Amino acid sequence: MNKALTPDAEIATAPSISTASPRAFVEHFPTPTTFVGPVSRAHYIATQTPPVSKSSSSSSEFSQRCGEYKTAIEATLQHALKQAEPANLLEQMRYVLSNGGKRVRPILTMLACGAVGGNPYYASMGGVVIEVLHNFTLVHDDIMDAATLRRGLPTIHTKWNSSMAILSGDAMMAFAYKLLLKQYALHPRFIECVDLVTRAILEVCEGQVSDMEFQDRDEVSMPEYLTMIEKKTARMLELCATLGTVLGNGTVRQLAALKTFARSVGIAFQILDDLLDATATPEFGKTLGGDIIEGKKTFLVVHALEHRHALNTSDNALLEEFIQQKGLPRERVSEMIRFFERNNSFEAAREAVELYTNRAYQALENLPAGEHRTHLHQFSTMLLQRCA
Repeated sequence: MNKALTPDAEIATAPSISTASPRAFVEHFPTPTTFVGPVSRAHYIATQTPPVSKSSSSSSEFSQRCGEYKTAIEATLQHALKQAEPANLLEQMRYVLSNGGKRVRPILTMLACGAVGGNPYYASMGGVVIEVLHNFTLVHDDIMDAATLRRGLPTIHTKWNSSMAILSGDAMMAFAYKLLLKQYALHPRFIECVDLVTRAILEVCEGQVSDMEFQDRDEVSMPEYLTMIEKKTARMLELCATLGTVLGNGTVRQLAALKTFARSVGIAFQILDDLLDATATPEFGKTLGGDIIEGKKTFLVVHALEHRHALNTSDNALLEEFIQQKGLPRERVSEMIRFFERNNSFEAAREAVELYTNRAYQALENLPAGEHRTHLHQFSTMLLQRCA
């Protein structure tokens, strides 16, 4: 049997990152830059990211390439929507899929395809498939979170109703599979593509359930948290990289490398997002302490829980109140931020971000040197500077 059609055994050779304790690996990496008080995502990443070689593609060339890819993605998406069905849900699907977005997932799919020697534009439909799936998860996520806005516009369940939103999300998932079948059915690794997409959807759903369950639990371990964000956040990025690799007919080694790269970037992104919730400046566009108000079990909270034995009496009481009340009111956000700072949760988060970012960069060393590898490096930097 062609080994390319059996990814499980091969990808298993890539190091697991769900059960690793961030601090266990910190000694292998430089001490992260210290910051105190509010920072922007761009400033933080600028102090953490190794410079790209000047002999490689410049940032302006990378921006131009991303612009070209995004243009192709938009054209592919609009063409696909002309064939979308069912007709009585087409308005809702167009509303969601045409509502902006940076298209970072399909761009990553195309970059991965190019990095293994494939034609990036051949993978544009693969990127659109993932973009449709991603938006399907957002439609359902908005219902669960009772969110009224998405990208500045009313969510589907707000504009129409919850039933219409559920059906639209379901239709988008089916539509994604239809696009995959129509475009790539004759690809020699089509079954592998279907398997990658299906397993990704299942794991994203599993991660979402775990995140919801954490809200009703008093204790969450760091391995549990890392596994949850792998599935809820990083898994879709991993799908982009692996699907692009398969469409470009990449090798087993390249598939494992790009899987590790994308998953590591996704984990770093989520931990950084947790960190910046308690440190970000207003221009970041996120309400300071929103996760604290909602009582979310972020990296900062889980770190504090794992070191509860070392907390003094008053800090233990504050953490217990946060857990039992499922959050704190807005006027007490600063109190919780100071708690995280004095108990080294910020430092631990910075170390973890650096760990997984470096792991992503190291994975790229298994790819051929050149423009495409440099673009993947620049892509990860861009993603960690901006919200996806």
